[in-house]
Amino acid sequence: MNTDELAFFTTPGPMTRLEAETGLPGDAAGLCAISQGLIVHEFLADQYGVQDVDARREEVENRSAAEMAARIRRLDPRGLAEPRPPALRMIGNCRHFSVLTVALLRRAGIPARARAGFAGYFGEGWVDHWIVERWDADAHRWKRTDAQLDERQTELFKIGFDPYDLPEGAFLTGGEAWLRCRSGLEDPERFGLGEMRGAWFVAGNVVRDLAALNKVELLPWDVWGMIDTPVDAGDPRAALVDEIAEAVTSGDLARCRRLYERDEVRVGRTVRSHRYQRDVHLV
Repeated sequence: MNTDELAFFTTPGPMTRLEAETGLPGDAAGLCAISQGLIVHEFLADQYGVQDVDARREEVENRSAAEMAARIRRLDPRGLAEPRPPALRMIGNCRHFSVLTVALLRRAGIPARARAGFAGYFGEGWVDHWIVERWDADAHRWKRTDAQLDERQTELFKIGFDPYDLPEGAFLTGGEAWLRCRSGLEDPERFGLGEMRGAWFVAGNVVRDLAALNKVELLPWDVWGMIDTPVDAGDPRAALVDEIAEAVTSGDLARCRRLYERDEVRVGRTVRSHRYQRDVHLV
């Protein structure tokens, strides 16, 4: 791995800046577990006895790690290394677990990046999901880590592998999923979330993953550029999605950064929150 690329993923981006924090563990596994004690997933809150999700739904609009940390401290002023009881955790989702974990790893000097894609371990088909990739210097490779999967979820979803080192094929990035669908190995209708599924959904995660590799990790329902008008397999713009998918799966960071300069995929100052049907100005 190129040392410049590792250095790039060690420094924070606009979504992963954090103030200095005391009491944090120095090892990657310990840092990856921290978010589990600070965030409760909005769709799994009942598993933790949290009943006021609807009243607190706006918490999922926290985009940056700094915003998350501020919200978490408003609920409980202790340091981030201290796990909270579920009722005092921020309401979030897989992307929040991943981005906060990436921020913590980068602050500790460990190269890390968030990946947008699909998990194959939550039931039938491939579910819209975010994970963390962290560089393991001893193994000399990127390890995929699902920072959301605590002991309760590991039991709930009958996870039979190490969440801190996902086996090959358990998670597909948006690019990996798109290339499988384009080659006929997978049916795009198996990819998505609830009733939202298909090639257009996969294409959106290809672009989101490209942005994340450029250290702009937005919410799953933020739309901009070509995501704002969904791309399906028959769309002329699918050729650009093909190119992006090949770049993000190749690990060629220079190519990913060049592609990200295109107006169709680069995140501007404003995105639209599809979930809340409003424009959001990014700081």
